[in-house]
Amino acid sequence: MTLNPLLNPVASLSILKSYLFDVNRFNKKTSDEIKRYKDKAFRKTVKYAYNTPVYHEKYKKAGVHPSDIKGICDIEKLPMVSKDELKKNFPDRITPTNYNRKKAHVVCTGGTTGKPVCIYTDFLTIAKASMVSIRELKQLDIGWKNVKSAHIGNFNKNRIDLVSKEHFQKHLRFFVSTDNILNVDVSTPMKDLVKILDDFKPEVIAAYPATFQHLAYLKRKGYGKNIAPKLCWTGGAMLDSYTKKYFEDAFSCRLLNIYPSVEAGTNIAFECTSGTWHVHDDLFHLEAIDDNGELVAPGERGHLVLTKLYGTGTPIVRYTGMDDWVRISESKKCDCGLFTTIIDGGVEGRMRANIILPNGKVFPPGAFCFITPVLNRFKSFKVKKYQIIQKKIDEIEVLLVIDEDLRHVGAPVEKIMEEIKKIYQEKTGPDVSITVKEVDEIKSLENSGKPPQIVISHVKPDAAYKIMN
Repeated sequence: MTLNPLLNPVASLSILKSYLFDVNRFNKKTSDEIKRYKDKAFRKTVKYAYNTPVYHEKYKKAGVHPSDIKGICDIEKLPMVSKDELKKNFPDRITPTNYNRKKAHVVCTGGTTGKPVCIYTDFLTIAKASMVSIRELKQLDIGWKNVKSAHIGNFNKNRIDLVSKEHFQKHLRFFVSTDNILNVDVSTPMKDLVKILDDFKPEVIAAYPATFQHLAYLKRKGYGKNIAPKLCWTGGAMLDSYTKKYFEDAFSCRLLNIYPSVEAGTNIAFECTSGTWHVHDDLFHLEAIDDNGELVAPGERGHLVLTKLYGTGTPIVRYTGMDDWVRISESKKCDCGLFTTIIDGGVEGRMRANIILPNGKVFPPGAFCFITPVLNRFKSFKVKKYQIIQKKIDEIEVLLVIDEDLRHVGAPVEKIMEEIKKIYQEKTGPDVSITVKEVDEIKSLENSGKPPQIVISHVKPDAAYKIMN
């Protein structure tokens, strides 16, 4: 039987300290105090990374030593680390030489585009990461201590959801009640999932956007009468404006974004009720680069570069493997009262899912969803699901799943399909073939463990750029 880590006084005191200081640092410290804390955390992180072979070699080659780093202002002295470098150096070279991997846990990304990225984490790092959810609930005026929370996630082997459940949450039951925490695998059949949620009556639900879309559809059909959450969080995929509106109309509940990642270990940012994406500045530092690896100016679109400022296990310093498009703005005051770095407009999607067109236009996934304006114009919720697939550089297919109960309500399906085709043709130009068709279902990617993506491109960027040139 595994000894409960919370019985270790050092671990217990560390978690207590994290609860007392980490949770409230975000909104009680001034920007100068946060900066000083962040500089100190960054110096500690760089020293930790320097003892990790994959980083040590890169830093030695670049001629940089931890003593050269005084704070975040020196971050550009450090070379960036890629996804491939973490993959190639797993498992022996991605933790400090004195780190005990036998007491750690391996967590991996989904790997839907190839071999997943696997890194190490541990009990105290997971515990510190869990404070982020408490912080966010408090900021959104949700009484976190007794809130009934349901998490619909991916509980496959080596996924962060399962590791957190088995190696952190299960130990809490000896000290606090865990009856208010519900974990459900995303692969659970939807009607079974609704029944589980209906019995549990959660006040907060966290799930993928597509899961919320299905829940909203069944709610409209009379299922889940006892499902009346105060707040819903979604992450792990792009939330389009139609899904957001579709859900909020069905449940009369706000659906807000969070930005989690395996490499970060928790949410990098979250959306407040004013619609602003706030970065957890004391735990992360974000940068953005262009296609040539050069830093872009604040507010300009770029590829995210992540630095993690807490925990042990595998250090994440200037990591370029997230693939997400972002616009990072400098710290500013929000109507909600927070003063933080902001991700303008939220995360736009993965770079590898870009839609590249023959005329040279490049659309991130989040900027290629033009169905919402059409459905808003017709005041219709009859499309219960959709997907855009770029099959070739000059061939795009739009799939629609229609709600049969609403098929003959309002504008005809044929008219909606006609208008959707028209708007996509306008956006892509005459050289692209647009097909809009109705389907019975939209399937998930095989072995992805996630609901289906909204935007998919089968065009490899190199091939697309070659055709354009």
